[in-house]
Amino acid sequence: MARLPSPVKTLSAGQTRFVLASLLVTGAATLVLEIVGTRVISPYYGSSLYCWSALITVTLIALAAGYSLGGRWADKSPYLTLFARLLCLAGAAVATVPALRMVVLQSTTPLGIQWGALASALILIAPALVLLSALGPLSIKLTAEAMASVGKSAGDIYAVSTVGSVAGAVLAGFVLIPLLPLSQILLGLSTVLLLLGSLGYYLSRQGRPVAQLAAAAAAAVAFLGFTPRRVVETNVTVKESAYGQIKILDFNGKRYLLVNGTTQSMAPIDTMESESQYAQSMEWAALARPGAKRALVIGIGAGLLPGALERDYGLLTDAVDVDPEMVSAARTYFNYRPRGDIFIEDGRTFLEKTPRRYGAVFLDAFGAELPPYHLFTLESFSRMREVLEPGGVVAINLVTMLHGKGAAPWLSAYKTLRAVFPEVRAYQAAEAFDDLANVVFFCSDEPLGHEARGKARPFIKKNLEFMLDHELKPGVDALDLGVLLSDDHAPMEYLLASSAARWRRSLQDKIPTVLLY
Repeated sequence: MARLPSPVKTLSAGQTRFVLASLLVTGAATLVLEIVGTRVISPYYGSSLYCWSALITVTLIALAAGYSLGGRWADKSPYLTLFARLLCLAGAAVATVPALRMVVLQSTTPLGIQWGALASALILIAPALVLLSALGPLSIKLTAEAMASVGKSAGDIYAVSTVGSVAGAVLAGFVLIPLLPLSQILLGLSTVLLLLGSLGYYLSRQGRPVAQLAAAAAAAVAFLGFTPRRVVETNVTVKESAYGQIKILDFNGKRYLLVNGTTQSMAPIDTMESESQYAQSMEWAALARPGAKRALVIGIGAGLLPGALERDYGLLTDAVDVDPEMVSAARTYFNYRPRGDIFIEDGRTFLEKTPRRYGAVFLDAFGAELPPYHLFTLESFSRMREVLEPGGVVAINLVTMLHGKGAAPWLSAYKTLRAVFPEVRAYQAAEAFDDLANVVFFCSDEPLGHEARGKARPFIKKNLEFMLDHELKPGVDALDLGVLLSDDHAPMEYLLASSAARWRRSLQDKIPTVLLY
């Protein structure tokens, strides 16, 4: 680090206010970076337990390193100029994330899900966090000389930084991510930090911050001139919602809906009818209860399943999804035009309060690789049974490994469903890839046979026959691997961790990497 001029032993009132205001902003910036960081790596590594653990681990490592370095720099060089320089370096580090993102994500993929997520976060997010956290100890040193009280200085610094962190968490989750592309968020944050650094340089009486202002101007121009990158000519749209990155794209004559890089729905552009094996298999619930009049689908996706229920079975189908952007995508890009009602709310919340009764309930809700755990508990399944008409059917989709310890997720769901419904049947509903497949459950208070097997419409007959020929009948010993899931204890993310990692690896192998960005 270059030699700095003599420190100002006592900060002026204006300089002290600048330091505290900067700590408020950098506290917010730290939380924005941590939350946005999960979105930065999720197209390649998902939003599973591994992804969040990687970001939290890297954040804590970076904060520890920054506090240590900042304390040493504060003792050696307690300069306001150093404070300003660190702000500018942090702003520059943030600006590099959009530029390096693609290269880093692609180069870390061979490391696997866990280590790849950790390495990506370490390279992309950690440098800025180290620099931002180093400002804390330096701020204490600077303001303690002005306030003549180390204790009061430290308390003020921690309080201001924490308030900023609260503001950053709210800002990131409720405003920035829903409204702006990730690259634009990062470039805007970089601009703010560079401007703060420029002001700090000026207040330290070191001359005009020409270079710092030029860097801020460059980041601002990039922010204002940013246009979403079209990674392929057929890319339709990319949207950051409050719940994940939603991507709709056309590829090889088919339209895909991806959430955080995970394919949620796929249909030929000309027919807009799902070709997914499991989605077609779930129609068995409608075939098994031909007298049903109304259905409920939890998890709209592209609207293909509720659309098929209305079109091919005459079921007035209500649909529930927590993400309004998902509903918008289904309407705009997959011609979802329901006769039933759409509810924008959490599926469990809807179940708890709805007075309606249904002949069939379909649960197909995923946030990337993982379903909402609170929809797979004893209490949730009990409420599903309560909203069913007598003889109604619940159909549930789960992506899981089929054998060994990796089978614990579907065995847990099976065990929990058996505690609620007299009749529970489980099927492998898609070809397995590395022991990973869709498992579909059908539950009722009346027996479920295969009598309607010959009544399947031709388009789904092959996949329906596959499912019915692959029934899963766990024995008592196998069920011991399962956990009875309840609101008090539902470790679904833990149980699905290995399945989610395998699913993500299969996506990295099968989907062109350019489509994951």
